[in-house]
Amino acid sequence: MTPTAHLTRLNLNPMSTEAARDLRNAHSLHRTVLTLAPDHLGDSPRQAAGILFRLEHHPRGQILLIQSQHPLNLDALPIGYATTIDERDLTPLLTWCQPGTPIRYRIHAQPTRSTRPENPERDEKGSLKRGRRIPLHGDDATHWWHERATAAGLTPHTDTTNTAPQPGIAGWKDNPDPDGKRIPIRGRVTRFEGTATITDTTALHIALTTGIGRGRAFGTGLLSIAPLGRR
Repeated sequence: MTPTAHLTRLNLNPMSTEAARDLRNAHSLHRTVLTLAPDHLGDSPRQAAGILFRLEHHPRGQILLIQSQHPLNLDALPIGYATTIDERDLTPLLTWCQPGTPIRYRIHAQPTRSTRPENPERDEKGSLKRGRRIPLHGDDATHWWHERATAAGLTPHTDTTNTAPQPGIAGWKDNPDPDGKRIPIRGRVTRFEGTATITDTTALHIALTTGIGRGRAFGTGLLSIAPLGRR
């Protein structure tokens, strides 16, 4: 069964105080996006609504793309937050996806690898604790993406793969301890885009609707595709 998906495109208003606040603080943007989710989705509304989003920086302004399994409650947006709002049903695109079909793709992701100490400790469940995560760059980042794309049902065309650093995730959230300092949020972001061939429709549907990699709550992991030849 083909999943459903909707895409909302917001051209952020440069004169909006709320939009400017969200551009400064990734956690504030996260909260604004979650206010658009339908009500009564439990303790994890982002996952329940299938919300993924990506902030794109263009010379003429900032564009916020939000994907969800259900139409968003756009009445919850602050007044004047966006100059234009466009909505699109992505379900026909998901139905169109078939093995052997060439596509264009774009994703903002956080490619990392985990280091493990020589004598790793175990957590309360008995699993070995992961080491520190190290951001990947250059060929290492490209290799990371090709592995993730393959698992997502795509064969990237290596001669078209383009990687470009993007403005990083930056912000803070309040510490539940009233005497504690704000908790910083940081993450390096890389854009991957190019062309690929679909190999596994089911895996691709999962990747498109649930995202890829870390940082999905703060604007990475949203995979966008389009028929080859369409921008």
